[in-house]
Amino acid sequence: MIKYLIISTLVLSCITIDLDANTFSNYVELRMTHLHLEWLLDLDNKIVNATAEYQLKVLKNVDHIDLDVYLLDVFNVYLLNGNPLEFKIEVVKNQTLVQGDKLVIKLDRQYKALENLVIRIRYAYTEKARAAGFLTKEQTQSKNVPYMFSQCEAIKCRSLMPLQDTPSVKFTYSSTVLSKDPLIKVFMTGNQIDTLSLIGQYKEKQLYTYSFKLDIPIPAYLIGIVAGEVAQKQIGQNCYVISEPYFLDEYAQELEELPFFIQKMSEYIGPYIWGDYKIVILPQSCPFGGMEHPLLTFASPMIIVGDKSGVGIAVHEIAHSWMGNTVTGNNWSNLWIMESLCVFLERKTYQFVRPKDYDVIEAINGNIDLIADIQSFFDPEKLTYQSLHPNTTWKNPNDSFSLVPYEKGYQLLYYLEQLIGEENFKLFLRSYLEYFKFQSIDEDDLYKYLLGWVRQNILDNSQNIINEIILVYKPWVYELGLPPRQFNQQTPKYDQAISLANAWIHNNEEPENANEYKEYMPNQQTIFMQQIMSNWEKLNKEKIKELENFYKFSGAKQGVQIGFKWYRTIVLCKYEDSFWAVRQFLQSLGVRSYIVGIYEVLIQNYLDLAKQWFEEDKYLYHPLVSNRVQDMLNKAEIINII
Repeated sequence: MIKYLIISTLVLSCITIDLDANTFSNYVELRMTHLHLEWLLDLDNKIVNATAEYQLKVLKNVDHIDLDVYLLDVFNVYLLNGNPLEFKIEVVKNQTLVQGDKLVIKLDRQYKALENLVIRIRYAYTEKARAAGFLTKEQTQSKNVPYMFSQCEAIKCRSLMPLQDTPSVKFTYSSTVLSKDPLIKVFMTGNQIDTLSLIGQYKEKQLYTYSFKLDIPIPAYLIGIVAGEVAQKQIGQNCYVISEPYFLDEYAQELEELPFFIQKMSEYIGPYIWGDYKIVILPQSCPFGGMEHPLLTFASPMIIVGDKSGVGIAVHEIAHSWMGNTVTGNNWSNLWIMESLCVFLERKTYQFVRPKDYDVIEAINGNIDLIADIQSFFDPEKLTYQSLHPNTTWKNPNDSFSLVPYEKGYQLLYYLEQLIGEENFKLFLRSYLEYFKFQSIDEDDLYKYLLGWVRQNILDNSQNIINEIILVYKPWVYELGLPPRQFNQQTPKYDQAISLANAWIHNNEEPENANEYKEYMPNQQTIFMQQIMSNWEKLNKEKIKELENFYKFSGAKQGVQIGFKWYRTIVLCKYEDSFWAVRQFLQSLGVRSYIVGIYEVLIQNYLDLAKQWFEEDKYLYHPLVSNRVQDMLNKAEIINII
């Protein structure tokens, strides 16, 4: 069945007109159907020696293979029978450090459509691989052995292996990872299995092997690895937490509700098909909130708050098991197909597992952030990032990532649900998942399927519904700025939080109902803090001191969004008495958006202090984060000199 689905996907994807601008591979001529990796880890020296085997299906007559690479050392390419193939690395339009280069492999003959082909590539990657995060043993909790984790989305996977690095191509996958140190344990995307036959020959006398396999086709960006002194603990049926051993019990307790979330999500959208669900809580230098690898979600430790209020990121990544991992956008201009459907499913699940209007508050917070992100894309080169279908040609698609594909797309889906009815929309989503199962699609595929489904399944007022979909769908996807229909979700809980924040901002005295903040849901507290931050210019140091004395925000264990907004406010208001807490916050996590957001206002107001803190703390951060902050400091220095 899987083989049939793969072939069907290949044929279907070939005829799409919405090609991927961010791959140099010739994926319209031949496609990977299976990838096998063999990696020998040398984490002390930050080197991985590798062999990759590719099974390919020829779709058009072809005499060469073009693959994506990024700063890889490629040693040789050969057929399964051992015959070598000529190859070269070709620079494309100065894209080496933007999107990488093209590995051009000359085949031994011309292959005809529908033929199968197997090749192997020996290569190595180092700490130059932007998908790999290498931590020294001193950066781990136990300080016994080094640590490594990956982050392949969007086009970083080509730094770990030569690849058709596009979500248009889905393939089954297997791997064997070898380690010289018994303390280093390995987990990868897929199901752990008995050791597979080795391709390479190794001089080391004793190697510890870990093998994995996944028979459901996935795109390259969903491949993930974590290696280090890590352990796993079961928290429910087919559900596990993985982390450094010291934190494992604490994390497992915090995440014990995850099996319940999976159950409730499955009841709404349909069966969870992937097998075990494992979530890895990475070290604090993790530069992102979460990543949805099948059977191996990654998450930042920032989700561990102590009161289970931070698990929303985990719920979002669980939702990707259906939205994104099962049905995928076929290029990075269609990221919204993965993310907005996932946000919709996440918030739908909150209706079953959280207090009333929790999902509405989430949507309101999302709309606030959406407006801010749209307004931030004013550079002519980035204007299309305001749309759900950004132009990423000759750009790293990561640069287009924002809350636009999440929230603008979510608002489209919410509007469609209001249009056709809640129960009907649930049935549509289930039908959509089954129809496009294991495929990569574009926005037009979704559009046409939606119209067809409404025609066949909606009996009352169907033509008016179809007319409205035709009127709004394409503008919602392609036009810049806010959606063509106004966001209209409301709850008294929003007004309550805004009213309390305004009472603090505008009154000289402590509000009589000041204590009600402590009874708010965490995302309602975020609304309060957003209002405080947005009005920082109306706050003097005395008012900040009053807030601080009453609520004890600084240094408190609270949701990271609440902390981020408070510490930005402290810096903007120059309330130096709490700078110790700002520094503590910066040292406690590594997520790029939060670190960069705090340093942004620090650099504007306290450049010398920002330089001092960063020089002392930069070893805590992933290179993606430290490089960004260093660029900001360098630009500020130039402006200061001028």
